Amino acid sequence: MDPLNKTKPPLDDAGQGLEAQAQALAAEQAALLEGGSVQARYNQALGEYVEQKADQCAALEQRLEGMVERQQAQLQQSLAQRPGFIALPSTRAAWEQASQRCQARLQQLQLRLERVQDLHHGMGLYTPLIEELAVRKLRAEQPELAEQWSLQRQAERVLSEAQRRSQAQELGRSRTSSP
Repeated sequence: MDPLNKTKPPLDDAGQGLEAQAQALAAEQAALLEGGSVQARYNQALGEYVEQKADQCAALEQRLEGMVERQQAQLQQSLAQRPGFIALPSTRAAWEQASQRCQARLQQLQLRLERVQDLHHGMGLYTPLIEELAVRKLRAEQPELAEQWSLQRQAERVLSEAQRRSQAQELGRSRTSSP
């Protein structure tokens, strides 16, 4: 080979195959290294969103619990001020209406509290509900990161499936070639 000529010498078929495999492995390793950073960034962002949602649920729970307690106290006070037997019908009707409004408000607050507690502590189909909410927020606020993560996961699944197929093919070949 001429030292001034910087082109690669021609490779035989086996050498070209080995070179192609080496390049493919190098590309896979580079993708895994880059993918690791995408995975780490995604996990970090998701963790932050889960923590924010958990804090938000805890604050809402505390606030609603306080409101429920105040409403219960107001209802007890209203019941204690029930008009007597000789009260006017209009006074009795006004008290009943106020009592019903108070009870309806208490039920509404209790339902809201239950919904928040379900979100905070409940389970979705595969993950806790709070994590599902965090994933939605992550996808809405950082769509490029979510897309990169989805593409990486898809590539990992395709690679894994290709490896399983090649192993199955090699196993089939070894069975047919052995006596």
